[in-house]
Amino acid sequence: MRILAVDDNPIIRMGLRTLLDGTPGVTSVADTGDPDEAVAHVRSGAVDVVLLDVRMPRVSGLELLPQLAGATVVMLTHTDDPSTVSEAIAAGAAGYLVHGALEPEAMVDAIRLCRSGSHVVAGVAPPAAVPAPGPGVRDLLSPREAEVMDLVAQGLSNGEVAARLFISEKTVKNHVNSLFAKLGVTTRSQAIVRWLQQDARAGHQHGPGAGSAQVPGRTGPRPGPHALGSGAARP
Repeated sequence: MRILAVDDNPIIRMGLRTLLDGTPGVTSVADTGDPDEAVAHVRSGAVDVVLLDVRMPRVSGLELLPQLAGATVVMLTHTDDPSTVSEAIAAGAAGYLVHGALEPEAMVDAIRLCRSGSHVVAGVAPPAAVPAPGPGVRDLLSPREAEVMDLVAQGLSNGEVAARLFISEKTVKNHVNSLFAKLGVTTRSQAIVRWLQQDARAGHQHGPGAGSAQVPGRTGPRPGPHALGSGAARP
């Protein structure tokens, strides 16, 4: 795994290099505070994962994010604003980690999870960061499709959903294709963001804590509904 840390703070970049250098599975660690250099690194094909800060002086991480297609982008920042999390995920970030939310080992595990296709958010408090699907959204789907979408929003693959629901992976894929059409989306990340949006007309949620798997006090990486999405386009 080749990692590029992008942050305007050289101390943070140095700390990330120290943490990641020599970590099993990490073959190289580069860093830069220059957004143009970051784009060039990614476009050269030399980067697998970008750790990207949100607030940088020349170009914000959110503005830079769409230019980093081709790499797995994990936001690593001090910004814990839920609306920023949603914006980052909608723009294609695979994960969103707030500095200090995870122990170093857990942070590395979270990066690996994002690289393997899971969705991880840590350090953003519920409920604002992890709204339950509003009734208007849930009611678009059949009960079985809603079950499937709940598990997709937890970061599960089609195979994992199939095992959880005791159905075939082909059946899961059919459900996913159907719910994509009903939700008006074409990718997994779009579906998750849509699923986690509050229906502005709804005055309630589906029970306390519905749609959220975030555990207070837990420090390990946790793919779940609070992990809103990734750039993966597979159904």
